[in-house]
Order: sequence, then structure tokens, then C-alpha cells
Amino acid sequence: MTVDIYSALAVTVRFLAFTIPVVVIASAATSVMIRRGLMNRLALLASPILERLHVGHVVATSAAVCFISATASYSMLAQALKDRVIDEREVIAASFINSFPSSVSHTYRFFIPFVIPILGWTGVVYTALRMLVAVTKSVIGVAMAAKWSTNSRMAQAVKSHTPHTSFTLVKRTGVMMFITYFSVQIATQLGVFDIASSFFSFLPVEPSIIAIATIELVSTKAAIVTGSGMLESGGISVKWLLVALMLGNVITLSTGYVKHSLPFHVSLFGRLGVKIVALNAIVSLVLDAMVIAGVILLL
Repeated sequence: MTVDIYSALAVTVRFLAFTIPVVVIASAATSVMIRRGLMNRLALLASPILERLHVGHVVATSAAVCFISATASYSMLAQALKDRVIDEREVIAASFINSFPSSVSHTYRFFIPFVIPILGWTGVVYTALRMLVAVTKSVIGVAMAAKWSTNSRMAQAVKSHTPHTSFTLVKRTGVMMFITYFSVQIATQLGVFDIASSFFSFLPVEPSIIAIATIELVSTKAAIVTGSGMLESGGISVKWLLVALMLGNVITLSTGYVKHSLPFHVSLFGRLGVKIVALNAIVSLVLDAMVIAGVILLL
């Protein structure tokens, strides 16, 4: 199998061109916010919620930013960790909490304009199932943040510690992001991730389910369109279409975490990024499996 290095390089450069500026802006803004105590001021505005959930200031702000940009949110967390305002456990908790904000963003950008119009009420149910998984992860994250929060030490940390310049973080992030993302593109061309589809082909389910799930590995939109056609022709029921799409999501997550999330998180957090991706992947897969089992048993 041949490898197109120029194509992999072009995809990597395009990814960096869109991602690095966001990282730079978010890191610089976070550094300034920490230095000037703006994190504390933002926290005061959300104090009623923070008091009830016992979530740290930085983690709460990160979740709010994630509704707009996940890249900016994680860049803020990386800078705050670099400045020792939060610790690694709070970053892990924040990554779980960010599941719901990220899902909301994905819902109005993808599910509402594309999935629901094509699948109708089946699309509504599928969207709700995906949202249920995201909400559950965020609840888990809130529980972890409440247990691990260093909120009581934050004000002192901000006042006594001079934040590191964001340039160091951005420089390291850019280099690591290029290496990991480029490596993943080469691995993709070599077919390293295709093993996922062949693995799930051994599951004892209808061929139509495996077909939709496998198509979703290549293109989620194509899987939605294919499922809609099968549903209209009677080739698959609503129940098994939901199972197929959720199974496809499991396959996509299995490879997506490695192809996209891992390079990004490692570039920002180093070895901690591997732990963040692994924990989120495991919990997501377990929750997806529970949802699939629920659909099979209840519908």
C-alpha cells in the first residue's frame, strides 16, 4: 500500500492552520485572565451554580467556553494547568464536564440541520440518545470536580503565582500537534484503523446493521442517508436502525479518539492527554453499550 506523504502533510497543515490560532488566542487570554484575577470575577457571576455543584472556577469557565469552542476550552485548561492554578485531576474532571457543551454545539451544527430532517422522529430519538450519553458523562465529571476541586486555593494561587508565558505552551503544542496528527494521517493511509470495521463484522447481528455501522466509520452523513433509505424501503426497522447508528458511533469513537482526540490532547497536555482520551473513550464506550442494550430490550 502506497503512502501519499504530500496529502498527509497538506491535511496536517490545514488542521494546524485552523487550530493553532485558536490555541494561541485562548492561551494568551487565559494567562491574562489569571494574572488579573478575572477568573475569580467570572466565578462570582456564577457563584450560585458553583456553590451548588462545588465546581472550581477554571473548570466552570472552561465548560462555558466549550459551548462556543472546544479547542479554546481545552487550551484554557492547558494554560491553567501550566500556571498551576488547577491540577491534573481537575483537568480530567473538566474533560468529562465538557461532554455536554460539546454535544450541544454538535447538535445545532449537525443533528438539527442534517440528522433530524433526514430521519424524522427516528433522528430525534437518536439525537436524544446521544445527548443522554453526553449528559451522563458531564454528571460524572461534576461529581469528580466536586470531589477534587482546588477552588479554595485558587485565589491564593492566582495572586502568588506569575503565569508562564503562553508562547512556551503554544510552541510545544504546535510541534507535538504536527508530529502526532501527521503520524495519524500516515497510519490512516496504511489502513491501521480499518481493523475496527472487520472486528465488528463478527457480531451476530443483521448484515444491514453492520453495513450502516461500517459506513459510519467512513462517513456519518453517508450512514444517516443510507439508514434513511433502508428505513423507507422496509429494509430495517426503527429499533435496529438506532442500534446500527449507535454501534457505528462506537466504531467511530474507537478510531476517532485515536485519529483526532489523541493528537490534540497529547499536544496540549502531554502524557496526561493520553489518560484523558483513554478515560473518556472507556466511559463513552460503556455508556454507548448500555444505550444499545437498552434500545434492544425496551423497543
